[in-house]
Amino acid sequence: MYCLHFKKQQGGAALIVALLVFALASALIVGLQREFALHLQRGTNSFVAEQGWAYLRGAESLGVVALQLDAGSDAGKDRPVDDLTELWAEEAKPFPLTEGGWLLGSLEDLQGRFNLNGLVGSAANDGAASDPSPTENEALGDGGSKDPLGETKFSAAQRQFIRLLGALENVQVDRQQAIGIMQSVVDFSDSDTRRSVNGAEDGAYERLTPPYRTSGRPLASVSELRSVAGVTPEIYRALAPFVTVWPKTGGVLNILTASATVLRSLPLNDLLEPLSKEEGLRLVEARAAGVIFSIETFLEDALFSGAEVGDFTALLGERSDWFLLSASVEIAERELHLYSVLERSRGSVLTRYRSQGEL
Repeated sequence: MYCLHFKKQQGGAALIVALLVFALASALIVGLQREFALHLQRGTNSFVAEQGWAYLRGAESLGVVALQLDAGSDAGKDRPVDDLTELWAEEAKPFPLTEGGWLLGSLEDLQGRFNLNGLVGSAANDGAASDPSPTENEALGDGGSKDPLGETKFSAAQRQFIRLLGALENVQVDRQQAIGIMQSVVDFSDSDTRRSVNGAEDGAYERLTPPYRTSGRPLASVSELRSVAGVTPEIYRALAPFVTVWPKTGGVLNILTASATVLRSLPLNDLLEPLSKEEGLRLVEARAAGVIFSIETFLEDALFSGAEVGDFTALLGERSDWFLLSASVEIAERELHLYSVLERSRGSVLTRYRSQGEL
């Protein structure tokens, strides 16, 4: 009887041990399965990212080829221009990929945008950028200029930017607000610490939470506007598609590729009011119809009849050297983006900047 009872006890202990082993094995298997799933997902993500990046770089290479072909075509012309009828400016269509998904790429002329780095460096700006004496400040009034309308103190580029702000759609920017933003951009990117009449220097930003300082150098990204006093999120979203920071110095506005909104900022006088929306669209239509095809034909338009051209023509051009490639790819239901700044010089095209987010 004792032996039988002992055998029953042994059988019960073996069953408990077997159950414990099974439980431990199950826990290990579940853990291993979870780790395997995580590693598989990481590997898939890495593969998709690498594959997507390869497609995006391929789109960039195609953009480079298009610009090189255009440069080769222009080489035989007496007066080459860059306009929206050329190969690089054709509307892009999604290209289907064999493994599923699509690839899309397009080129935009960055010199069809307003260059923010052109706001600093002129003699007129030197006068506009300093905080005047109290006596002079009284004479300046709200406009920030010795002229009651605030129109004689600014350089041609500064006047153009003020008008561009006034031409924005979906957001209201009055003249005084536009002058303040313009002077704040100047203060943010110039090398001195003198505050403009309506601008903001280090002191204004050091009181914020968190505090920061002005860059004191040419803007490296349009997104830096987010940090400039007076630029609200709404103003930034409306303004960003029409401005650039390339090239860092020099550069002209190509009137043959500029949008209607940018063209509205081009009255060739000291007034700070932009052209109407209808006038801007009429300029675009005249350009598309072949009536405007050069700086001369642009200035001959009735809108500029009798205008004092002055220093403004130095800001206008017909050719472009800086372009923006925007490429997108969808693979495995995941979308990736690439933005490349391309510089064309003497027939060669160099990539100056790449970003997968904002420029």
